[in-house]
Amino acid sequence: MAAILKKSKYISAGALIDESWVLTGADSLYLLRESSRMIRVRLGSINNRKGGYLTPIKFFEIHPYFDDSKPLFDIALIKLPKPVILTPNMNPIRLQKRPRNVAATHFIVTSWPNILIQNQTKIYLDSTELNKRRLLTVSHLHPTEPEQCSEELDMFVPDHNNTKAVMCLDPGVGSDPCQKEIGAPVVLNGILWGIISSWKSEDCDVIGGLTFVSLVSAVDVSSWIHSTMHGKRWNEKHVIVDYDYAYK
Repeated sequence: MAAILKKSKYISAGALIDESWVLTGADSLYLLRESSRMIRVRLGSINNRKGGYLTPIKFFEIHPYFDDSKPLFDIALIKLPKPVILTPNMNPIRLQKRPRNVAATHFIVTSWPNILIQNQTKIYLDSTELNKRRLLTVSHLHPTEPEQCSEELDMFVPDHNNTKAVMCLDPGVGSDPCQKEIGAPVVLNGILWGIISSWKSEDCDVIGGLTFVSLVSAVDVSSWIHSTMHGKRWNEKHVIVDYDYAYK
């Protein structure tokens, strides 16, 4: 797990996928391009404010297909300035290599809870509650039926043409449908399937809404990850991915 920070403020979760790379959501970094010097990554701690290993970043790359008005391709890569020293608490997670039909009953989602927002006004919490929200949480979210997921995408993204890049999860019991755990890894059997998108509908407080997941196995995502990590220019039309080499 990785906590992405702007100075000391938590902005999103992420996953260490290589000694030098962290995968996270694009939306949390979208407006910070000129402020990348302020971004920090904390690894190896369940507390996003202390412990583990804190490092600045070298740079970050946002998926070129990302559009902050849509839930597709909400994914970004952060390059660390030097490879981290791996420990039992700080180990890269393997990526799901090829698209697969979802047969699981639930996925494990790890994240740090967001501070609740109501009517754009922050709710100030006492120190006990605030400290609790700095600790990593683990949720078990059920996959949404593919037909319902497709209908949801059609509703909000009528011109979408790449549903294979997205999976939907049902909202957690008692969760706020307007608060998404940005960048949270979605894991099955120790394999990273995707990253939670920040996207939500404008009327989420009324009709709720599903959680969208950017799938790392989608061709336009996996090839971009591979190209970016190996310093190659990504060409979505002519990409050959050596999967056996890409994510050992």
